[in-house]
Amino acid sequence: MKKIQRRDFLKAMGLTTAALGLTACGGSGAASASSAPASSSSAPSASTQPESAVDKAAPAGAPVTQFQTGELTIGEYTFKAQYIPFDVRRELDGAHHCIHADSYRGNYFFSFYNEDDEEQSAKIFEYAIKDDRMTPVAEYNIDGSNAISIDRNGILYAMDPFDVYCYDLNSSDPEEPGDALDYMGSCYSSKDRDLTVIYWTDSAPVLVQDGEYTELTLEGDNEIGPFCSMPSLNLSGDELLTVGEPDSSGDYYLAAFDLDGNELARSSQPVGSFDAVMMKRPNGYLLDTGYVWELYGPDGTFLEKSLPVGEHETLCQLCGDFCTFDVFLPLEENAFLAVGHHGKASEPDEPVVFRITTDF
Repeated sequence: MKKIQRRDFLKAMGLTTAALGLTACGGSGAASASSAPASSSSAPSASTQPESAVDKAAPAGAPVTQFQTGELTIGEYTFKAQYIPFDVRRELDGAHHCIHADSYRGNYFFSFYNEDDEEQSAKIFEYAIKDDRMTPVAEYNIDGSNAISIDRNGILYAMDPFDVYCYDLNSSDPEEPGDALDYMGSCYSSKDRDLTVIYWTDSAPVLVQDGEYTELTLEGDNEIGPFCSMPSLNLSGDELLTVGEPDSSGDYYLAAFDLDGNELARSSQPVGSFDAVMMKRPNGYLLDTGYVWELYGPDGTFLEKSLPVGEHETLCQLCGDFCTFDVFLPLEENAFLAVGHHGKASEPDEPVVFRITTDF
């Protein structure tokens, strides 16, 4: 692994300010950001405490959509969905990944992006699951519309186009930004160790640990480890899951790496999309590649996938309708939360959350 200076990061990537527009998918993760060096960048700050959602009137709007969930068998594995509705229907619009989410202290934090609703887009909403519903806890005047993650110490990372800002959720003023990291990219924080990963498409991932920034060299002989292009990355447990293109054929493969950059597994066949939501499971790897879930064994062997739109035994059978998933959040060993959005051509999308129980 190669240690790099923070200010050299953007220069090393060869980026110009014209290329800094990014909508990233949030992840799950951790790092001790309180010891990270501060930059000269400044972020908007707020001196007031976050508003308690319990004391606020619920936002006006249409009621949330109801889903008739069910079970779906993919290969020899069974997936069962439980719909967990929000308190009110929020509108989402203007981005492919319009929801970012992570968990901390048993609660869930969301950014709901809507290009026509600046107030909503500039906030992070904290919810707790009570009586099988998302119950509002607090709202934070923090813009998480590009990417968020929260480490095990309660440091929230929120990305703007130029920096990643750090907020301490356990401080007396959690909306006041602390350290700013001179990097940009999607953020993924571990829940098991002091580690956060920052990743920009087609560049080496940067590990933030104990205030040090390390560019991780992935095993392989290509530009980015085994790939010439690597558009997707996620931190799941103690592994980095990636989707990349080994050559210019247009075929993309899943590859898993340990935190030293050693390759652990690679898919035996191309995956369905370069833009995948990924999660390590006890029996292998789960990928959402756009209305289809793909299962791979621990060594990357393809196992099975759900059928595409228009067929029987699709994700529609599981969730009651087709949803676009943005984030998988781990729960206990046999369950996880699938966070995404659902909508029709005639109306804006709305956020949805399903608890998925599975033997995979």
